[in-house]
Amino acid sequence: MAFTVAPLHNLSFPAGSIIPFGSKFVIQDVPDWLKQDKGILADINRHDRMATVTCTQALISEYDADSYGHPDPDWKGQQPRGIQELRFQSAMLANMCIWMIVPSKVCFTVCFHALTKISGCELDAPVVNHVDREGPLYCHPRDEYNSVTPKDLVKAAQLFETLSTVPRKNDVWPALRAFWAALVSYWADYRYPLYWQGLESLFGSDDDRGVSRRLRERISYFLADDAAKQQGLCERVKACYRVRSEIVHGRWEDDPNFDDHMYTTEAIVRTVMRHIADRPGLLPIFLSPKRDQFLDAWVQSQAFAPPTVY
Repeated sequence: MAFTVAPLHNLSFPAGSIIPFGSKFVIQDVPDWLKQDKGILADINRHDRMATVTCTQALISEYDADSYGHPDPDWKGQQPRGIQELRFQSAMLANMCIWMIVPSKVCFTVCFHALTKISGCELDAPVVNHVDREGPLYCHPRDEYNSVTPKDLVKAAQLFETLSTVPRKNDVWPALRAFWAALVSYWADYRYPLYWQGLESLFGSDDDRGVSRRLRERISYFLADDAAKQQGLCERVKACYRVRSEIVHGRWEDDPNFDDHMYTTEAIVRTVMRHIADRPGLLPIFLSPKRDQFLDAWVQSQAFAPPTVY
């Protein structure tokens, strides 16, 4: 038996709380054996050590492995991948799904991998034999004091379970990677273009013609449910994408509305991903080569529901 434990900052429920988080994780108390492992805690930096000791809940995954790098039986790629590496990646996706439901400061910075059996020999207690580290998640200043409830985590777990099915080599996978890179980027001029890189992966065209126009039309029809909202969204996307271009060309720092544009962009990212995951049939389309054709047909129809023929 083996464990992956990612203590969660800025999340605190009563002791003994257990919240299933998809098929891979459970959110529950940080295990005592981890807090009492003076050796491994001494090997990490002071900030991470204090955070690990003071965190109350963690993302915890339990699985069969007797070594670090044990092949993940669920991995479908051509070359085997270690289960601990993939659990670490899953923890990042889980954290992002929490943010997509309720943007907040909930995050992890250290992920511990522990074994209870090595080379066939049972151990008296779990022993941490590898540590992965990730930077903290930076939410928008307006969201810093948002709290996450158990009901929010149930919704986040459903989103996580759906997005966990996304394979590599499609338009959704690079979008998710870009969104995570944005969330863990402290500097605003780094994170903002990364959000739009992800949105371009989802809503951009297979050619490079009319990038800004296509983005605002596709995103606005995708999210709106009437003409007035579509027009308003179209203008907001246009303004936000213009800021992305200003950042790339070094002309953004004097914009008094920058925080508003960032807030709108983050809201678009969260809403788009929830729609893709929740609305029947959309995720398979975005994973398929038909995504571009589908979005073109939607805009051309000027309808506020997905096209059935494209």
